[in-house]
Amino acid sequence: MNKFHLLSMIFFILGFGLILLAISSGEVKGGFFVVFPFLIGNGIYASLGILLIFLAFVMLIFGILESFKGEDFEIEPTEMPKKKVEGGGVVLIGPFPIVFGTNSRIALILIVLAIILTFLFLVIYLIASQSSAL
Repeated sequence: MNKFHLLSMIFFILGFGLILLAISSGEVKGGFFVVFPFLIGNGIYASLGILLIFLAFVMLIFGILESFKGEDFEIEPTEMPKKKVEGGGVVLIGPFPIVFGTNSRIALILIVLAIILTFLFLVIYLIASQSSAL
């Protein structure tokens, strides 16, 4: 750990503490946009907290760059073992299956799986529609 990493941790903790202080004093309000949390703040604590967190990320980048300084990175070619990879997939859009695979054997297995999944989908749909009609 170098000095930039240490400064980054200190700035982040202080910034987070100032944001918490701003929340407790009512300077910051928060919410969710879709699944992303956000904070809206006005005041000295909120401003300093955001500034310190930003500086923490800048110090973290400087620390990463300093840890790589002076090192030579050379990648030597190695022999990769030859492996044959096969795969496939089923995408269900409603009751309509889309099947893809790397060869016909896998595609045939996935077609059978798609038929079973489509049948299960329709059975569950019919059971749910019958129970909601009652």
